[in-house]
Amino acid sequence: NDTLLVDLLTPALAAFLKQCPDIRLDVLLSNQSLNLSKRDADVAIRATDHPPETLVGRRAARIAWALYGRASDFTEAGTIEIGHLWEHRWVSLGEQFTGLKAVRYLAQHVAAERIVYKVNTVLGLAEAVEAGIGIGFLPCFIADTKPGLTRLAAPDPGFSADLWLLTHPDLRHSPRVRLFLDFIAVELGRMKPLIEGSLAMSPRGTVADAPPSDAT
Repeated sequence: NDTLLVDLLTPALAAFLKQCPDIRLDVLLSNQSLNLSKRDADVAIRATDHPPETLVGRRAARIAWALYGRASDFTEAGTIEIGHLWEHRWVSLGEQFTGLKAVRYLAQHVAAERIVYKVNTVLGLAEAVEAGIGIGFLPCFIADTKPGLTRLAAPDPGFSADLWLLTHPDLRHSPRVRLFLDFIAVELGRMKPLIEGSLAMSPRGTVADAPPSDAT
C-alpha cells in the first residue's frame, strides 16, 4: 500500500534502478492482495502474519506499532500514566482496517465517542495525530521519523505484523526476480531497526499499563 511505498520502499526502489538501469519496474498499489498465480504481479511485498501457502519468499522484518501523540501536547518530562489517556481524544483507521490488530484493540478498549476521527489511510492517520486531532496507534517506521510526534508508549508486540517479500514458485529462480528480491531484502535489512521500532528514544509509558490486550 501507499504507506510501505512512501516511507520504506521508494528509496530502496530508486537504489535498485540506479544499480540495474536495464530493468523497469511497474508498481501497483492495493490494499487487496493481488493474485500472483494469475501473474497480476511478479513480486508482492505484504504486511501479514499469514502469507499464502501458494507463494514463496522471506520475512524481511516485523513491523512495530506504538501509541503516539502530538509532541507539543506532551511536553512535560516523566512517565505518562497510560490509564489516564483513555479519556483523551483518539484517532483511528476505519472499519475496513479491522484486520489490523491495533484497530481492533482500539475499538474494544476506547469508548466510541472518544474516537473523534477515522480515516482510510495510515498516512492520513499519522497526519491527524501530528495535527493534534487525537492520539493514536501508528507504525513506528512512519511516526518515528516525524519530529512533530512523540511516543506515548512502547511498541506492543501484540500489534506487530511480519513484512514479507513474496513471489510465485515458478518465478523464484528467475534471474531478475531473484536479483530484485535479494536487493530489496538487503535494503529493508538496513532499515530493520526503524521498522521494528528500536530507533526511538525511550517512551514515556508502556502499553502494559493499559487494559489487557486480546489482539491476535
